[in-house]
Amino acid sequence: MKIVMVGAGSIVFSKNLTGDILSYPEFKNATLCYMDVDRDRLEVGAALCSKVADALGAKPTIQATLDRREALRGADFVINMVQIGGFDSTLVDFEIPRKYGLNFTIADTTGPGGLFRALRTFPMLSGMCRDMMELCPKATLLNYSNPMSMNMQTIYRTSDIHAVGLCHSVQGTLDELASYIGEKPRDIGFICAGINHMAFYLRLEKEGQNLYPRLFEAMKDPKTYERNKVRFELMKRLGYFVTESSEHNAEYNPYFIPHGGDFYGKYDVPIDEYLRRCDGIVHEFERLKTFSKTNENIDVQRSHEYGSTIIHAMVTGTPAVVYGNMPNRGAISNLPANAIAEVPTLVDRAGLQFTTVGELPPQLIAYMMPHVQQHELFIRAALEGRRDHVYQAAMFDPLTAATLTLDQIVAMCDELIAAHGFESNGGFLPNLDTKKTLVPTSGRTFDPPTAASLRQSWDRAHQATGR
Repeated sequence: MKIVMVGAGSIVFSKNLTGDILSYPEFKNATLCYMDVDRDRLEVGAALCSKVADALGAKPTIQATLDRREALRGADFVINMVQIGGFDSTLVDFEIPRKYGLNFTIADTTGPGGLFRALRTFPMLSGMCRDMMELCPKATLLNYSNPMSMNMQTIYRTSDIHAVGLCHSVQGTLDELASYIGEKPRDIGFICAGINHMAFYLRLEKEGQNLYPRLFEAMKDPKTYERNKVRFELMKRLGYFVTESSEHNAEYNPYFIPHGGDFYGKYDVPIDEYLRRCDGIVHEFERLKTFSKTNENIDVQRSHEYGSTIIHAMVTGTPAVVYGNMPNRGAISNLPANAIAEVPTLVDRAGLQFTTVGELPPQLIAYMMPHVQQHELFIRAALEGRRDHVYQAAMFDPLTAATLTLDQIVAMCDELIAAHGFESNGGFLPNLDTKKTLVPTSGRTFDPPTAASLRQSWDRAHQATGR
């Protein structure tokens, strides 16, 4: 069996997935192929994964390559964890909107940040799917890269590859909920459904008893409430608890950030959280690079990730239930058929099959639908080369709409397009000017920012907030 990890320079993630896979006795002699475009990060990642194999007493064949096609040839499973553009592109996604008065916490799922991350991922991801159809057409693609829903639209709308999007928010949040009510996660029965990062726990039970009354009661304890203020506020209004973190969900709606620093500070909304994490990752990489060259043993613990469970179930036939992201096609009856849904997913030798959840409460659909429509506008913009769909995707983002005027939204998008550039001109984006429409641009010309100017902008913002 050959398992390929594309973007293996995400060294902590590739290390954890390697440990999960090799923890199964059946896979201790598998071929693990690591691929990245950054030689330095690739070498460190492969070295750490060799340490993981030694720690588990496994004898896999380990390959490392800069050539994607070489990596994909003959693969059985492909795991995508690529982030196109790295930290410099992330700075673009934060600093240009900041000029217009728009601030984010994470900016990797929805809104202008998620939209442009998806657009710059589109050429690479659609190209990789074409390579897979040629070199390993029967392989299953496990996508871990954000923005999950938009990237899954790219995979399914440009290829016939069997693929699933994977996240750890469902199982991770269950652990949090269990801690709030003093229960063990394994004792809780639940059903969760929606879209990635905006799925909701429709049912929380223990021995047939509804646990939601206890969760609402637990929220009244200030110590519990303070651990997850945004999500508890959303539960208070919507009646259900959402999967992804408070820092993520704070930017998925208009209820917190647009009302100013004093207001969102009350709810501990961490503006620029992702940029601070990126700064920390730089130092962590240098530490792990040094560690990879030593003879020190590495600690290996199974992670929450579903990837190895899926591979094991498909190879051995041992059935499993995970939460996957795939086209809805009726799993949630009041979401569009081509939306990317996240619902309970059955896995065995036959592959991955959605279960049928049925109709979601209307208030939960209302929370998701602006983002579902953004996902559709994104994929049409990328496939048809339509700049106007980029504007419209940003227009209907709740946070952006609550903060900027229409003219500001169009100008911001034009500036972001200029900053990231088209792939045909050495940038990242698909050509967004293929189809002309009557929808006007801002009429302005923007020079791409330099990495130094973006870093200066972030440093000034960092100093101003004192965080």
